[in-house]
Amino acid sequence: MASTPDKTRRPGYAPAANVGVGRRGLHTRDRILTCAADVFLVNGFHGTSLDTIAKAASASRATVYQYFAGKEEIFRELSVSAERDVLDHADRLGDLSPTHDGIEALHGWLAQWADLYDSHAAVFAEYPGIGTELSVIEVGTVAETFAEAVTIRVRGAAVEGLDPDDAAAALMRIPHMVHLYRYRAMFSLPARDVVTSSLTVALQLMLFPDTPDDVLSAVLPPNRPEPAGPLPEADPRPAATATGLAPIALDVLSVSSALFAECGYYAVGMEQIAAAAAVSRATLYRYFSTKVEILAELTRKAVDEIEVQSAVLPGLEADSLARWMLGYVRFHRDYGGVIRAWLDGTVAEQLSDAEVGHGIGAVHRAVLALLDTVDLPARIDVRVASTVFLAVLGRMTEATAAAESGTDERAADLMATLLRRSILRSL
Repeated sequence: MASTPDKTRRPGYAPAANVGVGRRGLHTRDRILTCAADVFLVNGFHGTSLDTIAKAASASRATVYQYFAGKEEIFRELSVSAERDVLDHADRLGDLSPTHDGIEALHGWLAQWADLYDSHAAVFAEYPGIGTELSVIEVGTVAETFAEAVTIRVRGAAVEGLDPDDAAAALMRIPHMVHLYRYRAMFSLPARDVVTSSLTVALQLMLFPDTPDDVLSAVLPPNRPEPAGPLPEADPRPAATATGLAPIALDVLSVSSALFAECGYYAVGMEQIAAAAAVSRATLYRYFSTKVEILAELTRKAVDEIEVQSAVLPGLEADSLARWMLGYVRFHRDYGGVIRAWLDGTVAEQLSDAEVGHGIGAVHRAVLALLDTVDLPARIDVRVASTVFLAVLGRMTEATAAAESGTDERAADLMATLLRRSILRSL
């Protein structure tokens, strides 16, 4: 759904502290927040207008403006509520260990995280899509405090073979991505309790690969999860466009990809792209009439590359996993901003003809084919295992506190290590 710019707000609306609104007013305000959360979740922040929020809340624009200065303030308030719960959740992580008590502590914490995600999905779904570039909220301090609390728990657990910062990053990033996939319905996943139990096993093994089988089985459903079924088939790809781009167009694509990765898709304008490519706006528009066209061409290039890389994944052997990961890390460095844009529902809708599903789908099918060749731990659901693999690809390319200036090789080695310790143990 295309974004509709908000109209200029009339003076006098949105009193600073909503003083004296009364019980009925508070009920209206809460209804606006609840309805706005639903709309943000469906359309994304940038794809939502104030008119859409007002309609969902069965209110007029004037009524919404009595309580909020605009959609930015509404989203900011939803974010503040999420931040409070996130910080509280960080302190709830119990003692981790390769014992029944340790895995129960992790399982309970992840179950609470699933509840937390369900409560604040409208906010969480903006990360790591275009969310890191949302100017209406600041998550740096919250993320740092959350990471510090989790890292302290990991240090106390004496995890071997992983730097505590790396282990804490895995505990924070992977569950978020798995639930993002669940909410975006990007892949077929089982019931939430199966997602949580299988995710618990995967993360437990990342931390403690020698955890006994009877400990792992303690948090799993009593019966083997239903099989995932045949591998998903790819839809026919749209017809390819001409690949013989002029040097200026290639320069535009290169600088655009870098800008999207650094600033986020929505924060970059055509004027900024023209300046970075050292061309006039008139010259830029001769090659690309809109920013969406640039993203679409970058998507086609990314899909072509990732389909080639994914094709070799099912036949990988243990000693070649890190090398494959290194190729993926470098791919992700080149197209990170483009990939994040794919996770935004509004952008993905605009790019439906540019094969977004083929990029993500190619990797997913390759991962499932690879997992079909290994013995997964203790009844872990293969569909959840595949999303854990994708979460590692999607988030662990980013530096952790242990390696803020780390190399691509270090990131690739960490990603391969996490997967070998957990779902690729028999590879």
